[in-house]
Amino acid sequence: MIVPVLFILRRSLEETPEFLAKKHHPTPAEIYRSVAENWAIVLQGMLLVVLTTVSFYFITVYTPDFGKSLNLSTGDALLVTLLVAFTNFIWLPIGGALSDRVGREPVLLATGALILVAAYPALAWLAAEPTFVKLIGVEMLLSCAYGLYNGAMVAALTEVVPANVRASCFALAYSLATALFGTSTPIVSKQLIHRFGDSAPALWLCAAALCSIAGALSLYRRGVAAQPATP
Repeated sequence: MIVPVLFILRRSLEETPEFLAKKHHPTPAEIYRSVAENWAIVLQGMLLVVLTTVSFYFITVYTPDFGKSLNLSTGDALLVTLLVAFTNFIWLPIGGALSDRVGREPVLLATGALILVAAYPALAWLAAEPTFVKLIGVEMLLSCAYGLYNGAMVAALTEVVPANVRASCFALAYSLATALFGTSTPIVSKQLIHRFGDSAPALWLCAAALCSIAGALSLYRRGVAAQPATP
């Protein structure tokens, strides 16, 4: 049902000045060659996306199963998932607006560090005595971190990719992170719980945070990523 809406939105969007200024539009072969030449940015961008896709799959796709492993009811877990989806709409634009004001890198590093230091204590607190209220609290914390991070990350990844291959490199970096890390989050979390206990999925979240912090530091410390222009 959303496909027609997407077409309407796409037709109403203005092209970027960089695209309008281009006299030559590359062929598919030229695009593939340009993407290959920018492989380092694609890999760094993929690291940047890891935290987005892992945290998204954890707080949405995996939450019903996670609630079940904590012996909470399916209804409670689904209600929490619904609340997470709603709060994501709040935090995402706030993350983007905040990164417009203070810069992409500080928001990316701060939210990545938040998940790195808070994920395990939060899940350990929840696993020690699982309740519906505790599950809401932990999921709201992760939703906030995810929304703020993703709001800045999407803009940052768009900015770091060269204009002539922006769509291709962005899509490849995002898709690789999702395929390799995000979609594996439910099964990895289940295996971690089986081996180490109910709080163990935090280890996967922490690993994702480390990947994204490394990606942000790599891109910005090397001067690849540009800071946003002052609004």
